[in-house]
Amino acid sequence: MRSVLYRLVIMLVMMVAPNVVLAQSIHVEVGQAEIFMPQNGASATGSKMTIYNRTDKPLIITKVVGKLFKHTMLHETVFEGGQRVMRPIAELTVKPHQQLVLTPNTAHIMLMGLIRPLKRGELVPLTLVTNQGPVNAIARVVPMHLH
Repeated sequence: MRSVLYRLVIMLVMMVAPNVVLAQSIHVEVGQAEIFMPQNGASATGSKMTIYNRTDKPLIITKVVGKLFKHTMLHETVFEGGQRVMRPIAELTVKPHQQLVLTPNTAHIMLMGLIRPLKRGELVPLTLVTNQGPVNAIARVVPMHLH
């Protein structure tokens, strides 16, 4: 019953304020969370979001979990020799009272091994594993657009 009520509250919030996503703590929030539609035949995709740390200590993200993905990785994109290169990283840090914007051209989350195809507009639950406890977020599946 509690799970159903929680889902209803999330759906209501997403309809009223689609760019705000609920987080586990009122001091840590995730906004504008989006998962990109995978290319035809691809089993992996990326995401973008903004993470707000309103606490007095650094927020360290070590992992992201999603039931629709077999594996996830934290990545960063750097430019080396004029080329865009992605590489895995161990953690992401959001400084106290700061925000961190994750995009495909900076740090981001790679979502791999899709359990089933994603649908445009679908809401996908994700959990950020942090030093301050889990942070739950809901990401909307959107067409790929880099900006």
